[in-house]
Amino acid sequence: MKEIELKVLDMSSVLKPSDSFALVLEEVGGRERKLALIIGAMEAQGIRMAKMHYKPPRPFTHELMLSIMQAGRIWLEKGVIYEVKDGIYYTYLYVRRFDGELEIVDARTSDAIVLSLRAGFPLYVYEDLLEREQLRNISSNGLKYTVTINSVDMEMLKKAMEEAVASEDYERASLLRDEIRRREQEEKGEH
Repeated sequence: MKEIELKVLDMSSVLKPSDSFALVLEEVGGRERKLALIIGAMEAQGIRMAKMHYKPPRPFTHELMLSIMQAGRIWLEKGVIYEVKDGIYYTYLYVRRFDGELEIVDARTSDAIVLSLRAGFPLYVYEDLLEREQLRNISSNGLKYTVTINSVDMEMLKKAMEEAVASEDYERASLLRDEIRRREQEEKGEH
């Protein structure tokens, strides 16, 4: 599968009504497609500190991990976002061992982003995933856009459904209700 390089473009302030943030990644060169990940406050803080090249007085987890890898002569070659399901993005880290062997390790996408910013290795996404999940209907100022339903977690779906009912947008509410039911049935093992 073709890999498209990404860079961190922006991070929103707090999304209402939750304490989540929208992290926007942008395609490097090319068509400049954008991908939004919904992340928590702790993940947002780690990414902000890495973007600012902030060095904490004592090593945080990402700095500790990179120091251990350096001491063990292991380095990160790249990260690849390979899937999104029910609001969760999945990423592999490609790790080169001191003996030259390449290992592929599953990682939280937010951790892969922080490590990429700290260690300087590239972050990619499979092109078909980017094409399917890219932001749509981006306003001229870039502050408003549409994300796919697949990139939103259950909590946000439920809140969006409540808002749709409150604003009497019943068509949208029914679509959201159906997606919530589908995920709940899938979680229970029903198909």
